[in-house]
Amino acid sequence: MGFFAPGDVALRREVLHGKPWAVTPTRVITDEPGLLVVFTVPGTVFGFPQHHFPHSWQTTGNTHWRGHGKLQMHRPGDAYSVDLYWQGPQRRFAGWYLNLQDPFRRTSLGFDTLDHELDYWVPAEGGWVEKDREDFERQVAEGKYTAGQGESIRRTGKEIQAALDAGETWWDPAWADFVPDPDWPVPTLPDGWEDYPLP
Repeated sequence: MGFFAPGDVALRREVLHGKPWAVTPTRVITDEPGLLVVFTVPGTVFGFPQHHFPHSWQTTGNTHWRGHGKLQMHRPGDAYSVDLYWQGPQRRFAGWYLNLQDPFRRTSLGFDTLDHELDYWVPAEGGWVEKDREDFERQVAEGKYTAGQGESIRRTGKEIQAALDAGETWWDPAWADFVPDPDWPVPTLPDGWEDYPLP
C-alpha cells in the first residue's frame, strides 16, 4: 500500500474476530515510513458494521466525535498509538494518551487496528496513570480477546510502564502545539465502507 498525502481521508477501521467492528474517517497529517499521524475532526460520525460483539460506543449512543478532536501518532510495529487531547474554550493541551491497540495495517482506504482497552494517560503536568485495567480483564474473560492476546497486551503495558518510569518518550513534544486547519470539512464515510475487503 502507498502512503497518503497530508489532508487525505484515511479510514481507521477496527477489526475484531476477523470482522470489521468500528470505522472512523480521519484526516491524514503526516504519513512517512516511520510515522503515521491522523486527526479525528470534531463532529466526525463513526460507522459500526453489524457484529456479534457490539461496540460499547454503539450501545451507549455515542455516534460522533465531540470536543476539540484527537491527534493520533503511530509508529510501524508499535502495539499502541500516542493520542493527543485538548480541553476547554482556550484549547489547552491536556496530555498524551497511550492507546494500546494492534499495530496498524495499511489498507486501500486507510488502516486497520483493534483497540485493546488498556491505556495509559500522561498529563501535561507530568506523571502517568493506568486506565481501564478492570474493563480490559473483564473483556478477556468475556472472550473479546484470547488468553494469548491478553498476555501480549499485558506485556505491552509493562513495557510502557517501564518506559514512562524511566522518562523515555519517543514522540516530539512540539505536537502539543498542533492546530487543525479550520477550513477542513468533516470527513465522511465513503459509499461501500461496510463492504471494503480486509487486507
